[in-house]
Amino acid sequence: MANLKHEFDMIVLGAGLVGAAAAVALKLQGYRVAVLERGQVGVQLSEQWDSRIYALSPGNVAWLTELGAWQAMDAGRYCAVESMQIWGDDGAYLELDAYAANLASLSVIVEGNRLQQALLSRLDALDVPIIESVSIDHVTWGASAVELQAANSEIYGAGLLVGADGAASWVRGQADMTVKRHDYAQMGVVANFACERPHLSQACQWFSGNDVLAWLPLPQQHISMVWSVDNVNAQSLLALDAEALAEKVAAAGEYRLGRLSVVTPAQAFPLAMQESSSLIRPGLALVGDAAHQVHPLAGQGVNLGFRDVQALAAALAAPQSRRQPGDMMVLRRYERTRKADMMSMRLLTHGLNSLYAHPAPWLRMLRNGGMQCLNRMPTLKKQLIQHAVI
Repeated sequence: MANLKHEFDMIVLGAGLVGAAAAVALKLQGYRVAVLERGQVGVQLSEQWDSRIYALSPGNVAWLTELGAWQAMDAGRYCAVESMQIWGDDGAYLELDAYAANLASLSVIVEGNRLQQALLSRLDALDVPIIESVSIDHVTWGASAVELQAANSEIYGAGLLVGADGAASWVRGQADMTVKRHDYAQMGVVANFACERPHLSQACQWFSGNDVLAWLPLPQQHISMVWSVDNVNAQSLLALDAEALAEKVAAAGEYRLGRLSVVTPAQAFPLAMQESSSLIRPGLALVGDAAHQVHPLAGQGVNLGFRDVQALAAALAAPQSRRQPGDMMVLRRYERTRKADMMSMRLLTHGLNSLYAHPAPWLRMLRNGGMQCLNRMPTLKKQLIQHAVI
């Protein structure tokens, strides 16, 4: 039986948040786009809060609105962060306020499954095919096109593959791209809680040695917790029953929101910093976790991925890009644009984690003194906030 071949301008590998957003953005530029996903794509929504929560920058919320995806979000299920309080490990304190920086919010806290559903709905409205449960046997790199051979003998061809297939990216390995990886020997423990007292749209973060605890505001007097701890302590947290976990988290936050009660059980995921040796090769561009991972203490992982997509779409918007979207001259524009942003975020997240993990007394004094000094400099704080919300 002859192989059935499907031709597109672009194929996006991976239907997660970044992959789905990439498919929407490229479709809106007039490209023929398809999404291939090795798993199932459907999202089941319920009244229960999703355990995976993301802090989207205002710039990315504006971009998702331009894509037509944000309009599908239920406004009762996301929460703007108007201020943030940060504590060091020796009494140091820093407050960041959106209004003081002439902004409406510092970020917007969303549930992963509801944002995923909004993007999938947009793909459906744009008639972008999503081919799920696809098992790819191999990829063939041609001079002006790429072909993917599926296990069922079907062939998918395109001028450009967009690799959005996660940190363990299959296509990155097929392209012989190496990866630099730093394992933090930590896990991010996540859970959602109902609060006794209102959070007033304020996020909180505590640095304590190698641990970082964050409370992110959710609607209806709820918060999402992300607690970065070593692997042993992560297992201890996961072993607690709901009442004991709520008490431990409330105590760690000095009962700022009163008593807590668990509404979404604790889960954990390993923490690592990862960087691909390159973002591109002829016929391939990596985006999202396939390209990079950073420590979640700044909540910037998905924001980096969305900025990848914006840069790639900008590089592919030029008229000459339409003839050969996989050409290296086109793709180098994308890679050059992303390098500085990726490097600065790696330095920030890895540097902060290393700074607070080090037990030296002089470093303890330096980091806490620096935080206190910054808190007394409103102009610098304003500049930092305005840079971070892009």
